[in-house]
Amino acid sequence: MSGIPELLRAAGLPALPREAWVEVSLDAVEANVHSLAARLPSGGHLDVVLKANGYGLGSVELAKASLAAGARAILVATVDEALELRAAGITSPVRVLWRTPPAYLAAAARAHIGVAATSPAVVEELLAADLRGVPPLEVDVEVDTGLGRDGILPGELAAQVGRLAADPTRFTLRSVWSHLANAEDIVRSRAQQAQLLASAVILPGMEHHIVASGGLLTVGDTERVARIGIALLGVVPNALRSTETAASLGLTGVYRLVARPVRIAILPAGHGVGYGPAFTTQRPSRIATLPMGYADGISYHDKEKATVLVRGVALPVVGTIAMDSITVDTTDHPATDLSERDDFVFIGQSGDKEIQPVDVAKRRSTITNEVSTSFSSRLSRVYTRKGAPIAIRSPSPLRSHSPVLPQADRQFRSEEHTSELQSRETISY
Repeated sequence: MSGIPELLRAAGLPALPREAWVEVSLDAVEANVHSLAARLPSGGHLDVVLKANGYGLGSVELAKASLAAGARAILVATVDEALELRAAGITSPVRVLWRTPPAYLAAAARAHIGVAATSPAVVEELLAADLRGVPPLEVDVEVDTGLGRDGILPGELAAQVGRLAADPTRFTLRSVWSHLANAEDIVRSRAQQAQLLASAVILPGMEHHIVASGGLLTVGDTERVARIGIALLGVVPNALRSTETAASLGLTGVYRLVARPVRIAILPAGHGVGYGPAFTTQRPSRIATLPMGYADGISYHDKEKATVLVRGVALPVVGTIAMDSITVDTTDHPATDLSERDDFVFIGQSGDKEIQPVDVAKRRSTITNEVSTSFSSRLSRVYTRKGAPIAIRSPSPLRSHSPVLPQADRQFRSEEHTSELQSRETISY
């Protein structure tokens, strides 16, 4: 039996610190970029949103694969996320979607990171910033067209933009943008599009964009720019999950959550399993213990609800979800030779069965975005091409191995980041 642990060893990559991991297909990332970009009109641009460490999967690796497939820019939530990408050698456009604290504005300008003007108060901070000796700061202006969460109100937009535009030596105004409040509500979304377009008309020369994953798939047929986040992972946007599937949208699942047992034991009838005990065997039962728990992103509320796949057979998670472990009842599995070398798939495909992120989200009464962003840094991320691992990022202080960056992408690499990543081979992105 050969799987990720054995393939890592064969490839000369470090072993997993424990056999629970997130497996990320870079081929699937690239396929989704191509599929989503094809929905835009000719000349359109796909910008990839990699907030929260690329939705928990690794922003650096996803950024490289996305850009190689034709994405134009990487968008993140915070300036530290942007600086991490620059330190990793990403030279393509990188932009921050939320407020950047004044102490970091000069660093953003120096690293050619775009920042967002999200309110009149933020405009004040931009105007007061000490930007001496750095290139003009790139600014994207957010307008509130109906989400009610952030952005400059339309009636204030012209005045606020005018203040920034008055000093082109310090600021380069790049775009005006907004968020859809409810992508599946076509009437509301079209009204927000019209509001943004009206705002863009008074700001000649600035790009405008409003659709994210759900918007591209509902009202994005006339848009020239789309910001893609959750759809990049092959996950149905929450606004569409009641009517669409990944297959119907032409998306490929990017990640799997897998573990191997640390113990498989036959417990007698009447034996407790987990704290409480939350589960008591009613017959002699074959119980497998997996080395991941609620500290890794398995919800405590998955108790008595979750299943895993083993050799294409669904098995119930039983007992209390612990910090470091979950237990699975494998008694009814037809195979009698299950062992510590079997893959137990919490998310992903096994045989002809699959547990998708949307299945996990529905079970937890949450949204798909929360599923992968809940994965903790304790879980190794293993990156694959054609099913074989090419890189692994493991918890610090263990060293991670990642593909060597192309020469052109080394401009912003930091010495600190270089010391963390050990290269096995050059991969062309």
